[in-house]
Amino acid sequence: MKGTQLAWYVFALFVSLTHALTNDKLYKEAQKNNGVIQLTNTNFHKVLGGKRDAHVVLLLTATNPQVGCTLCIEFESEFSQVAQSWQQDHPKGLSSDGESGLFFARADYEPRRNGEVFTHFKVNNVPRVFVLPPGDDMDLFRIMNLPAESGATRVAWVIQSLSELTGFNDYKMHEPINWGSVIITSLSTAIVTFIVKKNTAIAARVITSKAVWGVGTVFVIVLWISGYMFNSIRGSQYAGVSADGSKVLYFLEGQQQNQFGVETQIVSVIYGALIANILCLIKFVPYAKKFYAHDRNGKPTPSKAILIELTLALTFSSFLYLSYSALVAVFRLKSVGYPFKLFKFPSF
Repeated sequence: MKGTQLAWYVFALFVSLTHALTNDKLYKEAQKNNGVIQLTNTNFHKVLGGKRDAHVVLLLTATNPQVGCTLCIEFESEFSQVAQSWQQDHPKGLSSDGESGLFFARADYEPRRNGEVFTHFKVNNVPRVFVLPPGDDMDLFRIMNLPAESGATRVAWVIQSLSELTGFNDYKMHEPINWGSVIITSLSTAIVTFIVKKNTAIAARVITSKAVWGVGTVFVIVLWISGYMFNSIRGSQYAGVSADGSKVLYFLEGQQQNQFGVETQIVSVIYGALIANILCLIKFVPYAKKFYAHDRNGKPTPSKAILIELTLALTFSSFLYLSYSALVAVFRLKSVGYPFKLFKFPSF
């Protein structure tokens, strides 16, 4: 009898040791996929159910366009930044005292590959973030509800929340360096500096030109009112996909507090068209009338000048009407119940 009990104890110890993942093993598993453990039907019991000395942050998501989860796609890069921010100050994933750790895992919904993970956690909407404390109980966890804000704001909130839940006070956010932007900015600065030094007189005339300052001022105003700052702060997704994955979505209809990045570009083009048409009506039409007021011999040609003026004025006014109609159409998409419209565009 005692021999049988001893055998069972040895067997139980063997099972617990084989199913447990040390911090070093968790670290090696994470390194296979850029610092985030990929969970499947075959490994999630071992990763989450084995006895651990580390916290695990688990993301259950669905980035397949056919699912149509815009937030899942948006949060994908943010979750990577959350993981990399910890790993940058903690290369092995361990806390500063070396006694505990923090590791990150995810499962991107594929029924055959990781469906059991979603079933175990009874997930009926995505994305879902779970925080599992050290131990071996997969049913002991905290669910983290993500804030509506996106981009750096949400990343900072998640990191702050994880710091409070885990007790790791040295968990800080790190912004990834965009080396492409750094290189382009450096080269552009060097080229502009070289050109200015070689052509000082021309550069001085350009800098003091009223036209240049006017165009620059209008350009900056269009950037501000089109939503570029909103996209930079929130890290807006560029575009979306319909629920069935059959088409690309360019507007978040009925949502004035959220937008895709491409919306800013569309609105900027519309504003640019409005500005160009107004400038043409104010500046170009009078110039053209004056230019055609006399022929090459200096003989007055008032009829021709009036015809040119009328044609150009009608042309630019028509384009102005179409541009403003497009702006109103966009406003109708973003504002549910707005009753007014001008020209009917097929795409809207």
